[in-house]
Amino acid sequence: MTGRALITGAAGFVGTRLADYLRGRGWDVVCSGHPAREGMIPCDFRDADSVAALLRDAGAVTHVFHLAAIAFVPDAEADPLLAMDVNLNGTIRLSEAMREACPDARLVFIGSADAYGPPQSIPVTEEHPLNPVNTYAISKAAADHYCGRLGRVKALDCVRLRPFNHTGPGQNESYVLSSFARQIAAIEAGLHAPVVRVGNLEAARDFLHVDDVLRAYELAALHGRAGAAYNICSGVSVPIQSALDQLVAMSTVDVSVEQDPARMRPSDVPEIRGCHDRFTEATGWQPEIPFESLLEGLLGYWRAQLAGAPAP
Repeated sequence: MTGRALITGAAGFVGTRLADYLRGRGWDVVCSGHPAREGMIPCDFRDADSVAALLRDAGAVTHVFHLAAIAFVPDAEADPLLAMDVNLNGTIRLSEAMREACPDARLVFIGSADAYGPPQSIPVTEEHPLNPVNTYAISKAAADHYCGRLGRVKALDCVRLRPFNHTGPGQNESYVLSSFARQIAAIEAGLHAPVVRVGNLEAARDFLHVDDVLRAYELAALHGRAGAAYNICSGVSVPIQSALDQLVAMSTVDVSVEQDPARMRPSDVPEIRGCHDRFTEATGWQPEIPFESLLEGLLGYWRAQLAGAPAP
């Protein structure tokens, strides 16, 4: 069984793909995004009237996938008031509007594993305390707690998801693996000196292909337990150095690597790895796309994007 889904943040990397994925699975999909594209309902999550209008215009939705957020950590640090107003207060406004317009609909809240902060134990389970250490993570942790409260008092059917790092073709080059892939593709195209500039290569992260994440979001919407929180992760930590080495091995040219102080973070957690057992038990979901395929897809995307670009 599917339904009528409203996707907020549908103009973003994941939201765009989620809309296509759900339509391909038979869902009736309504989108809202910023900047709003053709066919999308505009919405300002800083304004309660705008959010209420979005729910009215969306019609009789059965599920709301809430992806709209200030999602880039440096952007949240640069304007913490905006991040809190969109990520936390916007979620509260959305839940209030849902209670008025579609009280029986399910809210699929897309949070972040960043809310856990530096792991106190590995693998990170859903029982790990939320201990966020940056503005983005604080805003997501607070919204996660609020959605948990909605479930406890049965004010709204809500499932909370905590995705770990995920990437794929089309992701902005601000993110680490996409940055590496774009730099290598630019070198191959003669658009860049044969040097890949990097930050901390010693850290290890839990990466998923975005397509595995899309499957997880649909399964959570259909089979997740009301009020529950679920990790969406691979359960495997990959050293950033290893990911870079694999991409370099896929390159058609020789490249060197240089550390860029501007890409270093003051305090980087050595390893982050999640556990998806709770979600797998609830839905049967398992990650399916190998990490090597993820890297091949990123590099292929950037090669295609830069093909025919003018040389400097």
